[in-house]
Amino acid sequence: MSGNTSKVSFPLHVKRAFQPEPVPAMVRVGIAVLVDMIVVAVVVRASLTLVGYPDPDLTHAALPAVFGGMFGFLGSLGGTLKSGLIRAFVLTVLSLPLTLIAIGVWSWPIAAALALAAAALLTGMLAWRGEPWATLGIVLIYMYFVPYVFQAGRGVELKYLLITFGVMIVTTLVLRAVASLVPKKQAPERIKASDDATKAAPAHRKFELVPEPQLTRLRRTTIRSAIGLGLGALLLTWWGDHNAVWLLMTLIALVPPSVPLTIDRVLQRFAGTLLAMIVLTVVDVAIPIGSGRLVVIAVGLVMTIAYVRRSYALSVLGISCVAVLAYAGVTVPLSEALLWRGFDTLIGAAIAIVLTLLIPVGRRPKPVWAHEEPAPAK
Repeated sequence: MSGNTSKVSFPLHVKRAFQPEPVPAMVRVGIAVLVDMIVVAVVVRASLTLVGYPDPDLTHAALPAVFGGMFGFLGSLGGTLKSGLIRAFVLTVLSLPLTLIAIGVWSWPIAAALALAAAALLTGMLAWRGEPWATLGIVLIYMYFVPYVFQAGRGVELKYLLITFGVMIVTTLVLRAVASLVPKKQAPERIKASDDATKAAPAHRKFELVPEPQLTRLRRTTIRSAIGLGLGALLLTWWGDHNAVWLLMTLIALVPPSVPLTIDRVLQRFAGTLLAMIVLTVVDVAIPIGSGRLVVIAVGLVMTIAYVRRSYALSVLGISCVAVLAYAGVTVPLSEALLWRGFDTLIGAAIAIVLTLLIPVGRRPKPVWAHEEPAPAK
């Protein structure tokens, strides 16, 4: 698009903001990850039962390994069987120390802030090198972030965590091998989670930084994200109110380390959250409390992954349904969780916008539309 974007009317800007990206929805990836989570959860829970872990706490003890297996499996898709198994092994092994750090810093506000800020910096530094490093960084930060916000594994003895992660690693490798047996046209493809428009660098230049002005924009984006997420982690841990988790979830969605914040993204975030509030209100009224609501979580998870590139608003709709139901639980009413989700989304969005003005991506402290050409970097 040319530089005459200022003449484009606001309604047309909004229309373009909600147009789907010209990429197919990754439904096969979403279904594959859902299957992986179900199998890993069943196997890990069975292993805990065999070693005598108390039944009422099985889900809490199994969650860290389930999360680690989910992201490890997601990051291993695509490529050859050998490369996929290597990626699955490395990522699932890394999930254990990341989870232990997430558990360890929860009671220490400064440590929690520094840890999440460092994770954001690492993610951004990987994104500066384009794909597939940008996607690797996103997988790693969520591998730390999800156990942290869900407090997964807190209070579980280390020996049980080691058992669950060991079982998860083996199970994930088996599932990755099974995925390679699916015919190529039906197999879940390799996910590209970032908005990086550059092509993957040749093998002999794979550590080369992305070109300007994209590099400067990404560096400022990373700094902004590290500050915002570090501040959010500090407030969450210091405040201690579990409802503040929605604020941090909004921040990582609006100011991720490798995707510049645009007006489009804010609008899509609000639209997706609003739709989720409507859907969850219907769920709260129409679906009785209990295991039947797990179906909504399953559908939401598939939608989150399938539309992460195709439509951010639909992906937000999916992850919001998953987050509220998973965090609040399927055995309690959702009214309180919905109230806090909406309230903290507004606060998180306000913080994100302030950070955008204080640390602009372009030359001027001015929010831009995604389809506008970025201003040349200084």
